Amino acid sequence: MRGLSRTWWRRAKKANQHEPVSMRFYNVWETVSRFAAENRTSDFMAEMTRRRDAHGSEGMMGLLDCATLYGLTRWQRPTVVVESGGFVGMSSAFILKAFVDEGLTTAKLYSIEWDADCEQGALVPDELRPQFVPLWGKVEDFVKGDQLPASIDMFLHDSSHSYRHMLWEFREFWERLRDRGLLVSHDVNLNAAFPEFVAKTYAHNKKTGRLDARRTSHYEWGRCGYIGFVIKKEKAD
Repeated sequence: MRGLSRTWWRRAKKANQHEPVSMRFYNVWETVSRFAAENRTSDFMAEMTRRRDAHGSEGMMGLLDCATLYGLTRWQRPTVVVESGGFVGMSSAFILKAFVDEGLTTAKLYSIEWDADCEQGALVPDELRPQFVPLWGKVEDFVKGDQLPASIDMFLHDSSHSYRHMLWEFREFWERLRDRGLLVSHDVNLNAAFPEFVAKTYAHNKKTGRLDARRTSHYEWGRCGYIGFVIKKEKAD
């Protein structure tokens, strides 16, 4: 028994030599949920609900997802954000509100909308517009034309939810994200693109099958409601 105990201790010690890749980011869950809870009962949420209902809620991000997006943005504290499928600005408003509440006075949100008939950004309150950069056209054209920032802190997908297009956007903007950058997607339930993309960012030890933290290219990932997110890890520890 004594020999068995020593063998177990050596194995346990060896297994714990490398901290799991997500350990330092455990606080994201508590922080985001706290920010989201505060937002859901705020005057801003009440005002945005009135604006949404007056406009008509079809095609807009739900309130739980908006609060989660707000919480993720406050946690991340980005200075450059790109969103696809900005539509009338429901999601945009919550990102911009997070900028203000975190004192991010130089942060910018580049919001892409392809529908020329859409009232792009119509729901964004006037006081939040100075940090709002509306862009009309296809996201593919903006990428090909090199009209977007080469390095970004956060990306939100909310445009075409086809499997192929979602994967394309995830791959394209993942390359632009800096270390600790945040990739966020709405409607991750509509196809397998998001879980498949996350799976590709994992690396495993060939012998044990367990996570290889040094080669895995994300710190943490998760889903809340219909919002999915991944925190990019650019370089090995």
